Amino acid sequence: MFFCEVPPPEGGETPIGPSWRVAQRMMEEFPEAVKEMEKKGLKYTFRAPPRPTASFTGRGWPEFLGSSDPAEAVKKNRILLFWRAKANADIDVEWLPNGTANLNFAQRPLTMVFEGRKGRKMWFNLIHLMYKKEITSVKMMDGTEIPEKIVRRIEEIIEEEIIQFRWEKGDVLFVDNLAVYHGRRPSLPPRRVLVATCKVASV
Repeated sequence: MFFCEVPPPEGGETPIGPSWRVAQRMMEEFPEAVKEMEKKGLKYTFRAPPRPTASFTGRGWPEFLGSSDPAEAVKKNRILLFWRAKANADIDVEWLPNGTANLNFAQRPLTMVFEGRKGRKMWFNLIHLMYKKEITSVKMMDGTEIPEKIVRRIEEIIEEEIIQFRWEKGDVLFVDNLAVYHGRRPSLPPRRVLVATCKVASV
């Protein structure tokens, strides 16, 4: 649920689009690549510094792992649910000499099918957001690289399928987060769009 309290003077739109359309188009254009990624699953890696930064999530590994002491952080297993990690087995921590931690998240799906959504496969991954970025990467679970042309096409399809509108004060937007992806366009300040999440009994 989105609520626009202060609309930006320029930009700041919230693009939204149907996840099933992205999955459908990718399966049509790259059936073998999609089949391979679905079979192997995805491995996300987030390079978390020892201190918060201004990039990506802005969080350092002490916030992800719940302690500033490396041994205690892994032991406590208090992993922030940003990637929905559920247990220590879901994440492998690799400590680098400069104090940074590579957080390797266990197998994640490429697509998902959720109840009540016509049995459609949803494009339910972070490939285009994490691919070969400064502090993130994504590969297939066995280490196979995802071809760059595939990632670029994902970005194009997502962009082609979105709709967006200019926020006005008091606007309210409800989105099914399991079936609709969303983002945010850059904007001039001020901009204040409040977000809340909830679960529903049925769709």
